[in-house]
Parts: sequence; structure tokens; C-alpha cells
Amino acid sequence: MCGPCCPGKPNVKHLNVGGQSIGISGFDEIMTLGLAHLDMTDAQQKAILLEELKRQNYVPANLEKQYLDAIWAEFKPLRAKRRGEIDDRYHGIPREDIQWFPKIDYSKCTGCQACVKFCKRGVYTFDESPQVSSPYRCVVTCTGCKSICKDEAISFPSLVDLREELKVLRKKHGIISE
Repeated sequence: MCGPCCPGKPNVKHLNVGGQSIGISGFDEIMTLGLAHLDMTDAQQKAILLEELKRQNYVPANLEKQYLDAIWAEFKPLRAKRRGEIDDRYHGIPREDIQWFPKIDYSKCTGCQACVKFCKRGVYTFDESPQVSSPYRCVVTCTGCKSICKDEAISFPSLVDLREELKVLRKKHGIISE
């Protein structure tokens, strides 16, 4: 239901599908059904979401992927929250799409663990040497660990490369720049 004032009216959410705003009927039910299957793989969850989406809405066969991408983009943060995971977005872009995270030059690294101790987001773990074990927890544009690395063993993409990547990703996700 869209709310207590509209009994019997299905809930609708507008999503960006192929660059157009499309109303999705039964959005809450689709999400609830997906969340009921947290133990399944991504592929299995996508199949469930698409099946329910098609049950409640007309989905043109040639646009199934775009519809599924739109639903999946809405589902993933809900799933992450339910699982207690981090699922950040950076200016509307899913964090896992942005290739911003540290790289360690092991020929320079002495294993001092300064990066591990510095990073409060849990990007690094230490097992004989520091490892970038959770790269997408890294805050986009943060280079604090690089600054404290006395061995100069940590690097990041250039800000120019990041800017170009973000332009492409904004277009991909239908985000209008201000």
C-alpha cells in the first residue's frame, strides 16, 4: 500500500531504468521477498527479484537487464543493512563501483603496521604484512594512511583519474552533476 490514506492502492517507487523514470508497482513486496533469501547467492537473489518484478509489473524482454540493474541497486543497500555490512555510496554512486583504495608496494613495506593502526574503517588487516582486505571501506579521496607511511609504500589513483572515473560512473548511474 502507498499509505494508510490509500487502502488498496499498490505501492509504487520510481526508478531510473535506461535513463527514464519508471514506476515500479509492489516495490516494497519485491524488496521484502528478496530480503527473505539472504542466504542465497547474488545470482539466485537476482533471479527472485526479477521474477517478482515481472509478476507485479510489465517488463519488456529487451529491457530486463536494465530493470534488474535498477532493482538490484535498490536492493543491495537494504541487504547490506540487514546483514550488518557497510554499503556506502559516494554522491549516489555505489562504493564498490569506484576504484579508489590503497595499493601496497611490498618491495618498500617494512610491516610497521602504521596503516593498519591508522585506518579506523578496517581497510587493512595484518598477517605477516599489511593486506588491503576491505578495499571498498576506504573513504573516497582519503589518503591519510599514505601520509603516515614512513616507507612510502602506499599509493592511490590520481585525483585526475578519480574525477574522470566519477564522470563515467555518474553517467552510468543516471546521476546529474550540479
